[in-house]
Amino acid sequence: MRLKLACGHRKLWLQFPEDIPVNVAQALQSIKDTYPEVYERWCDSKGRLRSSLAVFVNSEHIRYRKGMDTELSDGDEVYVIPIIAGG
Repeated sequence: MRLKLACGHRKLWLQFPEDIPVNVAQALQSIKDTYPEVYERWCDSKGRLRSSLAVFVNSEHIRYRKGMDTELSDGDEVYVIPIIAGG
C-alpha cells in the first residue's frame, strides 16, 4: 500500500505491506523513524497529534470518521493542516 502524506509544500510517500491494515495513527508513527523532524512538529512527546493541527484523509476531516483509528487504503492522501485562528 502506498500513501501520500502532505503538510504545506512537503509531500511524503509511505509504503506499507498490502495485507496489513494501516490507520492514521500508524501512518504518523511510521514517520518517526524516517522523518523525525517532521514527526516532532506534528506530534508531542507522548506521540499525540498536536492540537494546532487538523488531519484530513482524501479531503474529509478524520473527526467525521474514526479519528486517528481511521483506516487507510492504497492511494489515500493524508493531509496535516495547521489550524489558523485569530481575530
